[in-house]
Parts: sequence; structure tokens; C-alpha cells
Amino acid sequence: MKRFSPGFLTALVLGVSVLFQAMGLPASDQSAVLKLDRLTTREAKGLRVKNVVMMIPDGMGVGASTLGRWYKFAKTGVNSLVFDDLVCGLVRTYWATGLITDSAPSAAAMATGFKTSYGSVSLRPAKVTMPDVPALLEGQALTPVATVLEAARSLGLATGLVVTCEFPHATPAGFSSHYTQRSAMDLLAEQQVYQGMDVVLGGGRKYLNPQSRKDKENLVKVLEERGYLYVTDTEAMRAARPGKLWGSFAEAGMERDIDRDPLKEPSLVEMTQKALTVLSRNPKGFFLMVEGSQIDWGAHANDPIGTATEVLGFDRAVAAVLEFAEKDGQTAVIIAADHSTGGFSIGNPEVGDLPWEKFLPITKAKMTATKAAALLAAGEPKNLAESGSLISDALGVDDLRPAEVTELDTLLKERNAKRLELFLGRVVSRRVGAGWAFTGHGGEDVALYIRHPRGLRLGGVIQNTDIAAYISKCLGFDLRLLTDRLFVPAAAAFSAVGAKTRVDITDPENPVFVAVRDGQTLRLPVNKSYAEWNGKAVELGGVIVTTGAIGAKVTDDPSVWFVPKRAVDLFK
Repeated sequence: MKRFSPGFLTALVLGVSVLFQAMGLPASDQSAVLKLDRLTTREAKGLRVKNVVMMIPDGMGVGASTLGRWYKFAKTGVNSLVFDDLVCGLVRTYWATGLITDSAPSAAAMATGFKTSYGSVSLRPAKVTMPDVPALLEGQALTPVATVLEAARSLGLATGLVVTCEFPHATPAGFSSHYTQRSAMDLLAEQQVYQGMDVVLGGGRKYLNPQSRKDKENLVKVLEERGYLYVTDTEAMRAARPGKLWGSFAEAGMERDIDRDPLKEPSLVEMTQKALTVLSRNPKGFFLMVEGSQIDWGAHANDPIGTATEVLGFDRAVAAVLEFAEKDGQTAVIIAADHSTGGFSIGNPEVGDLPWEKFLPITKAKMTATKAAALLAAGEPKNLAESGSLISDALGVDDLRPAEVTELDTLLKERNAKRLELFLGRVVSRRVGAGWAFTGHGGEDVALYIRHPRGLRLGGVIQNTDIAAYISKCLGFDLRLLTDRLFVPAAAAFSAVGAKTRVDITDPENPVFVAVRDGQTLRLPVNKSYAEWNGKAVELGGVIVTTGAIGAKVTDDPSVWFVPKRAVDLFK
């Protein structure tokens, strides 16, 4: 066997390295994956990019993506999803004290690098019982931690959120607000309005309007005062001038993609493209989070139509992001679900090996089971026969079985939209070979997909918290240092500079932290980004957070307030 000299082998390795670089790939072994805790100097430098887009197909387990792929093939003849080629690993989704996560702690993990408590929004956990979750130090329980979006903004990058749920829903809130309860959407929405993001597009109009807010604040007016163009329909979004943009296209969540009126509600891909246009004007770069919010909702309803069409809508948004990233050359794209939903499977006890023609009836559907259920619950069909006709026309099911007819008759008398939704979803599922184990979340791993301009990707089986660490390396910030700057424990910090503190709960919906020293008064209104310093407004560069109760059970405990360091420095 011919032997090669060490010099020849060195030259060969260097040649391969140059070839990989020319291809835009790392020079190391292409099957290797990054280890964030032991990056080489070269890898650390190579990771840095100008822009990051985090894309979250909420509730999309591997079964849901498989369903979406087959639906896409049936509708278009294309037998792949746009993100298929980017798959590089699996993500463990469990939270701090359990195996099956909620969207709020999962979003928080990806946004902050901390696994947290069920229902909490970007706080450290109340306690830790699961493996590989760092133990809490004294006083750390349920304290706020900085998100990658806040970190990007602190560097002067543009930031944005694009969703089809309400904008203060669990996942978007996890990147842009902090509280102990994901259900407190009035409170979360106010923090988001004051976060200084450049673009927010989605549903949730009612959380901005004084008529429907508990504190009666007019957040639309606040947005306009802070320089946003506020839009509420598709055409207004398309026509929006360059600049800060906030679009709320529905009172609550937007309609499913197949159900929406395109004149009133833009698609996920349209909103994503608009966000990219707005954010890319910042020469320093941007961070954008895009959520396919209602893949999860379709799966909660056990509706294969809703699930498949939402996966396809998300796929179109991914295509737009990848097209931008390809042209831009400075953008990393990370795609990972927060969890799976519904225990979905291709296959159920009735279909055996599932011939292709058995699946095709799903393509006849004109709307989701959710939309059809809403029509039935509203009493549009006058009788059982008309209801059967609606189901046939809307969902492509024209062979209701006697037992199904009996169940439908009972449900029509109740006019309960949720029960009708689940019934219709399972009727369709029986026909097309879809199986569901339950209506809740699953605890199994989900797929990870990454595109990096130089091929530097995470891989293998990772924790969801590793995603925050990866984004931090890509954009060059330290979340722990930012947490220390944005969320100073207020009572202790002001006491250290000789100020006396109290909480003014005159208005229970809008408590104010007050610090006084030497005749100087600092008022810090909750969920806002400014202080009133001796009667004058001062911007703080971050939001004022309390983890105490607000409203009817408001707490006046100063120890559960956290403020940007800039507020404390006013006394120095």
C-alpha cells in the first residue's frame, strides 16, 4: 500500500478545509456537531451572524410534520416540507418539575436558557426536581431572567414577533415579558407594548383596547405615542410605511389558515415577509421570533385538517425566511417546536396499512373542524339533515355512521362548540387514518432544524435551553449579565442606596413601586419601561416587573419587584 508523507497529508487536509470554506461549510468534520460548553475559538467566531430568526411550530411533533408533508403532496405533488433538509437533532422539552411541558415554560427555556415552572413566563422556576436542571440559589425562585429578544434589543438590534395566536399568548410572551401566570394576558400585553420591539404582528386586539382591559388603559394610544403605525387588516399591513409596525388582526386568536378571510387577516407567510422587510432596515441586524401558533390548536381539537393546513402554512413561512437568509448570507434560522400535542399518529385501529386513497378525503375539506363546529353551534343548520349536508360540504365526510348521527344529534341540542369540534375532528380522523391518544401535550422529544450561513449547527439530542445559548453565541451577548442589569431586586437595591420604599396600590390594577430619599421621589409603574423621577419621565431600557399579585388580590410587598439598574442609579 502506498504511504503518503506527513507533508502531503497536511496539504490534503488544508485543501479539504479550503473546499469546505468555499462551500460555506465549517472546515471540521461535517458530521460533527457543536458543543456549546467547549467551543473552539474558530467555532465561536464562526457562529457570529447579523440576524437570527427563531421559528416555533407550536405543538408540532414528528407525527404532525409527517401529516403535513403528506397533505402537501396530496395538494401540490411536492413530497417534502421546506425545512426537511435542515433537520439536525432532537430537543428535550421537559420543564423544571415534570416531563410534559406547557408552552409558557418551553418558550421561556428557548428564550432565556432556564427551565421553569408550569405556567410561568420567563422566570426562574419555583423549585427544581428534574435532572440536568441547575439548582436554585437562595432567593432565586420565581425571579425574572432576560430573554434573547431583550438581549438583541439591548445591543441595538431590531426585534419582532409574528404569531397567529394572541400576541400575549404563552410563546410570544415567553420571549418578551415576565410573570408567574401565562393567563394574565392583560399584564403581559402591557409589558410587550413597552418593550420597544420594532414589529409585532398577530391576533389579540382586545388586549390593547381600554374597553376590554381590566386596568382600562388605552394601549393603542400608547403604541401610537411611541411611534408605531397600528394596523388591523391585511391591506393596511401591506401598505405600511417603513418604521415601527404593530398589527392586530383579530380580537383574540386569528382564524386558521384555511378558514381566514384574506382581506381581514394576512397569512403567516405574509406577516413574516413584512416583518423581515421592517427589521432588515436596521444596519446592526435583528432578532425575529415566528410562531406557527395553531398547529397546536388543531391538534388539541384532534383535527387532522386543522393540523395539516397549519403545518403547511408554517412551511410557507419557513420558505420565505430561508429565501431571505439565502440572499442575505448573514442570517441563522432555528426551527423547533415547544412540544408535541395530541399524541398524533399516522394510523388508527380502522385502517390497517392505510392505502393512499384512504388518506385523500382530507383534501376535500374546505374548512377546519373548528370552523364547522362554530357554524353548527351557532345554529346555522336548522336540523340534523342540514347539519349532515354542512359536514359533507365543509369536511368532505358524506358517510356518517348511525352511531355518529346519534352523537351529532345529541351535540346539536347542546350547541357546545368545543364538544362539536372534537367530535368532527375525530369523524375526519377515522376516515383518513389519523390517530389521537389525547387532547393535551406530549412529553417526547421534538425535531430540531437549523440553517447557519457557515453550517455551524447544534445536533444530537439537546435541551431546549441550549437554543437560547446557541442564539446568544450567534448574536454575541451574555444573558446572565443582562439579567443582572435588567432585573435588580428593587427593595434591596434601593435600601442599599439609602432610599425608603413602599408599593402604592391606590389603583390595584396599576400598582407603583415608590422609592424616596432626601426629598427625591422615584415612582416605578408596573409593566412599563419608564420611571417618574421627581415628576419627570425617564426611560429605563427595560420593563418594571413584579411577581406579586395584581388586581383584586394586589400585594404591597416591595420584595417581589424587579427594576432595571438604571432606575437605582438615579439616586447615585
